[in-house]
Amino acid sequence: MPSANRVAALRRALPPVLVFAAAFCLYAATAAPGTLFGDPSEYQFIPAILGIAHPPGYAFYILLAKLWQTLVPLGTVAFRTNLLAAAAGAWVVTMAYLVVRDCGLRIRNCESGIAAGDAPTHVCHSPFAIRNLPPLFAALSIAVAPDLWQHAMHSNAHIVSAALAATHLWLLVRWWRTEQDRWLFAFAVTVGLAATHHPITLMGVPAYGLFILAVRPRILRQWRTLLALVACALVGLAPLLYYPLRSPTVPFGPTDMRTWDGFVRHVTARGLRVNLFHFGPADQLDRARVFWSLLRLQFPIPTLLLSGAGFVWLVRRAPKLALLSGAFLLGHLLFTLNTVQDVMAYLLLPFSAVAMLAGCGAMAGELRIANDEQRIASRHSQFLTRNSQVLTLLFIGLLLPWPTLRCAQNLARGISLRDFTAAEVWVDAVHARFDGQGARAVLVSDWEHLTPLWVHAFTQGETLAEEDLKPVYVTAASPWAESVWANIEVGPIYLPDYRPAVRDAGFRLLPDGDLYRVAPPPVTDVTPAHPLDVWADARVHILGCDLPSATVRAGEPLALVLYQSAPQPVADIWMPYAQLGPLEARWTTDSRLLTPYWLPGEVVAERYEIPVPFTLPPGDYPLRLGYADLSGGRASLPLSTGGTTVDLATVTVLPARDAPSHAVLERAVANFDNQVALTTARARAGWQTRQNTWDEPLAVRAGQPLHLTLTWRALASPRASQTIFIHLLDGWGQLVYGHDYTPLGGAAPTYLWFPKWLPGQTFTDPYRLTFPDVPPGTYWVEVGMYGMTSLQRLPVVDLTGNLAGDRVILGPVQVEAP
Repeated sequence: MPSANRVAALRRALPPVLVFAAAFCLYAATAAPGTLFGDPSEYQFIPAILGIAHPPGYAFYILLAKLWQTLVPLGTVAFRTNLLAAAAGAWVVTMAYLVVRDCGLRIRNCESGIAAGDAPTHVCHSPFAIRNLPPLFAALSIAVAPDLWQHAMHSNAHIVSAALAATHLWLLVRWWRTEQDRWLFAFAVTVGLAATHHPITLMGVPAYGLFILAVRPRILRQWRTLLALVACALVGLAPLLYYPLRSPTVPFGPTDMRTWDGFVRHVTARGLRVNLFHFGPADQLDRARVFWSLLRLQFPIPTLLLSGAGFVWLVRRAPKLALLSGAFLLGHLLFTLNTVQDVMAYLLLPFSAVAMLAGCGAMAGELRIANDEQRIASRHSQFLTRNSQVLTLLFIGLLLPWPTLRCAQNLARGISLRDFTAAEVWVDAVHARFDGQGARAVLVSDWEHLTPLWVHAFTQGETLAEEDLKPVYVTAASPWAESVWANIEVGPIYLPDYRPAVRDAGFRLLPDGDLYRVAPPPVTDVTPAHPLDVWADARVHILGCDLPSATVRAGEPLALVLYQSAPQPVADIWMPYAQLGPLEARWTTDSRLLTPYWLPGEVVAERYEIPVPFTLPPGDYPLRLGYADLSGGRASLPLSTGGTTVDLATVTVLPARDAPSHAVLERAVANFDNQVALTTARARAGWQTRQNTWDEPLAVRAGQPLHLTLTWRALASPRASQTIFIHLLDGWGQLVYGHDYTPLGGAAPTYLWFPKWLPGQTFTDPYRLTFPDVPPGTYWVEVGMYGMTSLQRLPVVDLTGNLAGDRVILGPVQVEAP
């Protein structure tokens, strides 16, 4: 008998071990090889030096990651910390498996008349293989969900939040199944640990409390049990001692956490709470639509249907577990969907619960068939074996292909970060540019570009010498322009990217490889790599260009830096344009230093991009440059070469990667920079509706909401974080109302330290707009995108590949008096 028990225990332990191993291998194989921009790098170097992270501090994560970095010496510190995220993601997947399996064991035991605390039985219902399919389905469903997968490929604290919450659910279900209080005490410890990690993990506490009271109402009178739970929770809170012990000598982070005010301020993220609860009751329907849009990206419709069926089944068969799952989902969704910071990271927790419910839905079908089978088998003794084999094949055929297909689809869309080295390339470029130069340069930078440098400095000893480069961190207290002015006499100043705030302060931003050099005007000390001596209408001198690469892939941009000068002031707005073979790129004036602001004789260097359409056949194409007088309405100015264009180079165009179908591009309302397509636009005011672009005005009373739903489709991996703008323009084209925000109300950034939108994904983006201060009249709605940091609008690319402006006019709106 002991031998039989060991075999049974091994059979129970082996599946979750295999699930964890398979998920970990998937995530590790697609993990980032090193650093990433922003917070992921902080989560790598802070544990390594035992520092304190940004609010709320993440004490549990720091200690866990430090232990992992010490015990798992694989590759660089950056890579091994990415593997911690893979392990945490695999833990979430395993917890999903165990929750569904324990639920099934409890219900099977109840149906067989076995007490909850007894050992699990396998004498009733389905064979072992079939019983493991529903929990396996739940595990695979969450394993290949893009949100969990994307967070399991790089260092971050949010995947650990999901692992803690999933552990909470499993320990409670285990306690419910066995009625052994050791699981409840273990749960209390993990809740304490979660409180030291991130407040989002505590959003499930009301659901946990309701579930515990429902399972054991008398627990409020069991003071010994309550005291034990409090003691266990206090043990879990022990990581909080790290802050006062480490803060006075911390190498990175706040040094005042030994004081009560400093401790509370950091742990409660007092300075970040302005981002919470941005939406009100009137927005809840739209927030639910946002959640549905994001949910559809995680799971196929059959899985979502099974999730709903699973909840209904639990209401009937295990109402206490239905209470736990329902309250857990509701609490997390009400909080998460009404915040505007890291929404996708917070949704990891409810997405995991949805997968668990889907597993319960699969189990409901399995148990129903198994019960019918037993009744039939009682009359047909040899039918059971044959039918069990058929059922096994049926479940494999109906359930497992869905997550398998989703896994293949995500891999095809490029969900992997294995080849994503942008931050590593950036670090190498900075060191190559400044090491050993003794220029005493200053890098005025945001958080995102500094953290990879800190990873290399703190964990690999690749520090920047003070005589070579001084990093300056831009904060709200020390903005971009002020930071530049404060260091203007230290040495040459550089920026990691284009910052209009510095340009607007009167400086010139000169492209310098991956950087921008800040210089006071007039600039005369820049030299193009490819000199030219061409005049546009004898007034603008084209001095030359830089072409970083003469090879480009269809669907991607071709970068071009132009050097121009005007000996005399130019009052009109003149702009260059480019031709690449049959294509023409007419750049807009958005985020440029326009000719009226040029100083006589100075050299103006501007970086331009030519979007190469997906449809351009591979081959060699001439790149030509021309000039236009936008104010005077002259489309082509005469050049001193005798024509209207001058040849710059020959560009080789390579085939596109995973180009969208022509039908997708043809049906789109607008194609923004070959990155994102606006596939549909629906407007509603009262009973009136309009779609895409319209000519008949949509009547809206002042103060009446205009509901606008935009549907976006990712055409390629976005290259930056984009902001959506929705503007109301008057008849003169002047802005009278503007709504600018991250897509889906902040819920789904296109790029957050790495590309978040995957090619082929579709996002429903609803807006509720009111115009209480807009005078009655006819206005036009314009929609577009611009870079969150550069503020430069994405150009609209038409079907022929030419640029067609930087916005799309949807149609007129007639604002009426209330």
